[in-house]
Amino acid sequence: MSSVKWESEISALEARRQKALGMGGPERVERQRQAGKLTVRERIDSLLDPGSFLELGMLATTQSTRSQMAGRYTAADGLIVGYGRINGREVFLGAEDFTVLGGSEGMIGMIKRNRILEIALERKFPFIWLLDGVGARVEETLRGYWVQGDFFLTISRLSGQVPQIGVVVGPCAGGPALMAPLFDFVVMVEGISMLAAGGPPVVEAAIGEKIGKEELGGSKVHCYLTGVADNEAPSEQAAFDMVRRYLSYFPQNSWERPPCLSPDQVRQPPAGDIIELIPRESARPYDMYDVLELIVDQDSLLEIKPTYAASMITTLARIEGQPVGILANQPLVLAGAIDSAAADKATHFIQLCDAFHLPLVFFTDVPGYMTGGKAEREAILRRGLRIAYVLGQCTTPRISIVVRKTFGMGGAAMCGQKMGQALTLAWPTANFGTMPMAGAIRAAHHRDLDESAASMDDIQNSHERYDDIFAPAESFQIDEMIDPNETRARLARVLETLRSDSRPVSYKHGIMP
Repeated sequence: MSSVKWESEISALEARRQKALGMGGPERVERQRQAGKLTVRERIDSLLDPGSFLELGMLATTQSTRSQMAGRYTAADGLIVGYGRINGREVFLGAEDFTVLGGSEGMIGMIKRNRILEIALERKFPFIWLLDGVGARVEETLRGYWVQGDFFLTISRLSGQVPQIGVVVGPCAGGPALMAPLFDFVVMVEGISMLAAGGPPVVEAAIGEKIGKEELGGSKVHCYLTGVADNEAPSEQAAFDMVRRYLSYFPQNSWERPPCLSPDQVRQPPAGDIIELIPRESARPYDMYDVLELIVDQDSLLEIKPTYAASMITTLARIEGQPVGILANQPLVLAGAIDSAAADKATHFIQLCDAFHLPLVFFTDVPGYMTGGKAEREAILRRGLRIAYVLGQCTTPRISIVVRKTFGMGGAAMCGQKMGQALTLAWPTANFGTMPMAGAIRAAHHRDLDESAASMDDIQNSHERYDDIFAPAESFQIDEMIDPNETRARLARVLETLRSDSRPVSYKHGIMP
């Protein structure tokens, strides 16, 4: 029996694979490295478990017959897609290759992008996008071409079904920049990343403004000022490590529960007397991080948006191995008041944790919503009440711990009384009220203060005679008042009980950008 010879075809296949592995060619690869950036394939190797990546569309290249593109080779058409593993769990991946025409989106690349999103929607695994592209490929754009929005549609449909992550590893304008805010978690790399609707040349042509990439949309702009991105990383490797760690808190999809660590993996927090961290003077600030670090598993805090709206802490953590989302007021910033940016930050985080069944723990020390002319112009009424709205829609378990101040609607926004929580605890340091004492006195006694010699101190002293820290416990407005050092054990016990719920979990809702 004669054998069929296919050596030439196999050799041709291998040659094409090697050509694709060369990306945009030696010159452009070297230029990428001189810019302090990894190549797209180095990035994939750094992010995924070794040897786990399976690529789709490796041999794809432009099919354009337009004069500018006819006969040109575009390795993988500037977009690498496929699936691999992170910590042994499957993920889908899309990665733009800046060495191929600036990572621009060609027609074949768009087909690849839509295909991997389609598979992710079907298979329900987390999706990661490495963003390093300039948007639509002008050389392939037809006159009168109407930009397709199908990938926005698919990403929006994936929202809340699977974790979606964007890592900005280069200058991104147009489509890639517009994709980023749709992801649950966005990391920007310091010094090399940019997000902007239009890059500096487009901005200058459109409105005459001359501006550099960093000033226009660098990591300092979006991680500190706008909140469009969540976290800033000092290097690409640090960004990839952050992504791997972030995913460890989440299930693969909304039909699963978050993964718990085994008891032998849990690291106990350092010893310390928590109540000694809380000043007796109500106006004196302290660092809420010091409190949290004595309660959660050691080194388990992964803060989301740490440099944006810092009066509100939103962080992932573990308590006896159970992933949780924590919202806490930071007295060091605005005395812990909730401004519009902090409200947006909290709203997004609550939706994120609710979508993937992470219990929420609130640590409250809030004087209220921010007030004043600036706050009103920033729509504090509407943006602030979004927290109450998403809490009203939220079904994941919530636990409230009143650390110190809980005043007015600010206290309600921190999952205050009758906000559907599974448990409400307070420490002996707690102070309940409709507003801070000084403001309440001035509102109620302004005529006495204006028309007589009555002093603020005299009126405040008369009120404080009736101020009893145990009144909320005696009137059962809270479930229990506890020693702060009992907090970790209480939380661990109630989380264990909540996790024993045998009812299946499923998709709830998307996560608003």
